[in-house]
Amino acid sequence: MKNSKILIVDDNTKNIQVLASTLSDLYNIEYTTDGYDAINWIKAEPFDLILLDITMPTINGLQVCETIRKDESFNDIPIIFITARTDTESIVKGFKVGGQDYITKPFNDEELKERIKTHLELKKSKEKLSDVNKWLQQEVEKKTAELQTAYKELEVLDIAKDEFLSLVSHELRTPINGIMGFTGILKSSINSEKLLGYINILEVSSNRLLKFTLSASLITALRSNRVKFEPAKLNILTLIKEMELSFKDRIVEKMITLKYSNLTDNLFLWGDHDLALEALKCIFENAINYSPINSIIELSISDDNKKTTISIEDNGPGFSEQALKNIFKPFGYGQPHVDQNIGLSLHLVKLIMNAHKSEIHISNTSGGGAKVDLTFAKNDF
Repeated sequence: MKNSKILIVDDNTKNIQVLASTLSDLYNIEYTTDGYDAINWIKAEPFDLILLDITMPTINGLQVCETIRKDESFNDIPIIFITARTDTESIVKGFKVGGQDYITKPFNDEELKERIKTHLELKKSKEKLSDVNKWLQQEVEKKTAELQTAYKELEVLDIAKDEFLSLVSHELRTPINGIMGFTGILKSSINSEKLLGYINILEVSSNRLLKFTLSASLITALRSNRVKFEPAKLNILTLIKEMELSFKDRIVEKMITLKYSNLTDNLFLWGDHDLALEALKCIFENAINYSPINSIIELSISDDNKKTTISIEDNGPGFSEQALKNIFKPFGYGQPHVDQNIGLSLHLVKLIMNAHKSEIHISNTSGGGAKVDLTFAKNDF
């Protein structure tokens, strides 16, 4: 550590001579007999350690140390007090004003050398740690700037994607509606069973494509916060009847029995009518699709001061373990839907419930089948 620079501050020149002779072979030594001179010197030149006598005229070592420590740029310079005093009060004062250590006169040469060596090593370790922290901070700032740039680029791409999907969904609806209208005309004017079978396939495909287009459009609008959200007090029984009416033919076709529990005319939830109805329809349609013929779908309501839960339970096969892990991801069921149709319905429902600051929970029942809970929070948005 020959390159280390030590300042000795002591009004006694004999003490300085003893210290210098002991340390000069190991370190670069500078000295002064005046405390004020030491303060100015430290400000002008860098020192690695200060040996500071406590008892000095004009300004004592404790005052010198306190003055030095007022400048934060000198906080890392170790200060070792050299003192003839052994009373606890002086030692405590030395530590309070910022000293790191003390050694009493007369001192042992080897002890002094080891203490100085220890403090210089600690100082270098702190400097290395400080350099590492500065480097890490620079790297963090650099990576943060890169991430911010990447995030802005992703935002632009995400907006462009949403706008593109919205445009595609909108443009697809017109030709799809045209195809569906034309298939309706054909069905009423053709007597051939074979041709009617083809037209039915076309009609099913058109309906599926329209439903997918509408779902994709609504998902895009929800993700980009472009949905006009209009919360109101909604009668749950009215919502259920609207939902049931939408699937009247499918319920009859599969001979499904609907079982209601705790459904009365005086139950309400706070939400957007169109979105809440769409969520219920998505869940109910899945329940119908997966329910076997001549089975039961049970719909129950639970209500308290904080939340209202609408539960829909079917007797179908339930969800696979893999499906439950990815249940709310778009196309994340892990297995095809009815008619090999992999849909967006539960992803859409999740977004709708998020918009309501509410929750959806999906599970398999102990007796087989699936259960979906839509829990609407009672808040004013």
